[in-house]
Amino acid sequence: MSVVLALYRTDDLHEHREALCEWLKANDVDPHTVALRWISVEDDGGQRSIRYRAFRTTSTGSRLVDPDDPAQAWTEERTAPLRTDLPKIGHGL
Repeated sequence: MSVVLALYRTDDLHEHREALCEWLKANDVDPHTVALRWISVEDDGGQRSIRYRAFRTTSTGSRLVDPDDPAQAWTEERTAPLRTDLPKIGHGL
């Protein structure tokens, strides 16, 4: 079971976009693939990770349309190991 250590919501992500992009890159996550809906930092008892929504794409990198909501891009939940901490921003938990 994971424990959420920090949760960054849409407003935080937009307000601190530059810092978040640098942090994602430092953690081997391409910021261009991350949907700015929310990002959490979690601890599962031995490994800390970043949980986020990533855009689903074609083999050429074009974003796919969500089959359940044609007005949005299709995303899927992903995790990446946390290698570098993010300085405290916004309203993280």
